[in-house]
Amino acid sequence: MINWLKNLRPVTWVIIISVAMFLILLNIVPQGRDYDPAILPWNATVNELGQVNALGITLNESTLREVSQLYGRDIEVKLFELPSGKRSAEAYLHSAYVGTIHTALVAKLNLTPEQLDTYFARGARITVSKQGAREVLLNSQDTLDLFNYPIGEINMVPRRRLTAEAIEKRFGEPAAIRTDEDGIAYWYFPEKGLELLLLEGSNDILRFKPTPANS
Repeated sequence: MINWLKNLRPVTWVIIISVAMFLILLNIVPQGRDYDPAILPWNATVNELGQVNALGITLNESTLREVSQLYGRDIEVKLFELPSGKRSAEAYLHSAYVGTIHTALVAKLNLTPEQLDTYFARGARITVSKQGAREVLLNSQDTLDLFNYPIGEINMVPRRRLTAEAIEKRFGEPAAIRTDEDGIAYWYFPEKGLELLLLEGSNDILRFKPTPANS
């Protein structure tokens, strides 16, 4: 056996090692992802009650805990206050798979102003950005509490950029397209509760939220 191994040519060794590495990777990298096609972003719907069903959740009904069950527990929850005084509670999943789409997810929680005030008052640490916005980190118990609140809006930020051709193929014709002064194109799909932002030179954003027509 040893003599046989010694007689192998270098090229043969390369082939053997390559095959071995391939077999190892087969066991490490998931080969198939079982998922319900309904969670894919282009299959989002608005039901008869005006609720947006997207990415496997129902806005203003499904909680952050349900999102974590679908997409993983590596979630960062923070509170924000803009210079205007507007406050929000947001949860970040920096890496998730929606079907086979590698993406980041940003969920805005549906809290009343009074609830936000309570959590802000108990903030564990506050940092202020150069723009004057405040970012509040919560203590462990308050973070866990926020997992019981419903999702009011969810944003999907795919790792790969979208093309106009791919969007129209998957989502169909938008009801309207608007471009703002910063060059950001907004494609609207009200029947999906979707506002799609195409940003030049940056990741695109799929924003699912109740629209004035169905909120």
